[in-house]
Amino acid sequence: MYKNFIFDVYGTLVDIHTNEYESNTWQKLADTLDFYGVNYTVDELRDTYFSSCELQMIARKAKFKYPEIDVVEVFTHLFDNKNQKATKSLATHLAQEFRAFSTDYINVFDGVESTLAALKKAGKKLYIVSNAQRCFTQPELTRLGLIRYFDGIIYSSDWQCAKPDAALFNVLINRYKLDRKQCIYIGNDAFCDVEGARNAKIDCLWLKTSHTPRDSVAKFAPKYILHNGYMPDILPLLLK
Repeated sequence: MYKNFIFDVYGTLVDIHTNEYESNTWQKLADTLDFYGVNYTVDELRDTYFSSCELQMIARKAKFKYPEIDVVEVFTHLFDNKNQKATKSLATHLAQEFRAFSTDYINVFDGVESTLAALKKAGKKLYIVSNAQRCFTQPELTRLGLIRYFDGIIYSSDWQCAKPDAALFNVLINRYKLDRKQCIYIGNDAFCDVEGARNAKIDCLWLKTSHTPRDSVAKFAPKYILHNGYMPDILPLLLK
């Protein structure tokens, strides 16, 4: 039935919990920046970081209804704000350090790898469209052993827009010349994933995982819903 299976990452394939708002996370980042002569108090650093994110969002909202930031640019701005310079490589490294500081845990959901392997064995093409930062997600997918299954990945940070904007899905559709009728999107979020797939005019399977709020309601009915969040259960449903 479907030739192209397109996935969300966090909350769908990957179980993760981060703590970007905790003071200890920002203290670790402030201590790290001190090594580069970039001196912030914890409160100043947190405020400057989120202000930079907001400025990016405002600038990109002129072009996209659902804009996305690039965290590497945010870290470049943290240096600029203190009259220092950071190469893209250094800004990327520090963004990854911040991700490590702020991550409590990250794991692959049970049954995900066996499902991806079964889809590949069945001759399906697998893709990702994710609201994600390339500098974080690319190495995380590699470390978790998932990246090898995918034929193409679209990160929102590369395109200045995020799901549910159809523009992000269209990047994938156009780049790989996919037939929308042969595509299905699989994600856990009612807004970003279910509504996003509808905006892109492709079918959707709403996989309700532990990251899906219990009171979550989709504005538009997806083609399929799996309430138990167990990825292998998509196989008998979609491999027809």
